[in-house]
Amino acid sequence: MNIKKITFFLLTILGSIFYRLGGLKGFDTKFRDLGVPTVGLVVMLLLGIKVMWWVHLLSFLLFFAALTSYEYWLDYDNFYLHGFFTSFAYIPYAIATGMWLAFTLRVAIATVSIGLLNYFANKYSWKHSDWIEELGRGGILIATLFLFMPKVVIV
Repeated sequence: MNIKKITFFLLTILGSIFYRLGGLKGFDTKFRDLGVPTVGLVVMLLLGIKVMWWVHLLSFLLFFAALTSYEYWLDYDNFYLHGFFTSFAYIPYAIATGMWLAFTLRVAIATVSIGLLNYFANKYSWKHSDWIEELGRGGILIATLFLFMPKVVIV
């Protein structure tokens, strides 16, 4: 198996772990807020995305900001919006690279899958749903970065 694929898979797991640690009792939320964007940045660098340094920084900061909010202004947790905002944080990459299809697909996949994950976990009262949801969200947010791989044929 290709070492890049193995590394990408391991980084997806690491992103999931950081996301869960940020919600786990006894751990600071900064494990999620800083850990997941750091893993995302490493993935984008490993994918060979060639952009100015400030594009990486801006995306990191937008991702951090999106992770620190669950859209409480709606008076409830809206995980469809959470998926949207956390994936939309990579718009600087789309602007800088012109990879609009990859960006749009990532936003759509993350928005729908994170929202549905929360919906089904609550509808069916899954045992350990907080673990399933948070590991799942972290994995989705990192795994969908694969769409930015320059040699991926999307359509």
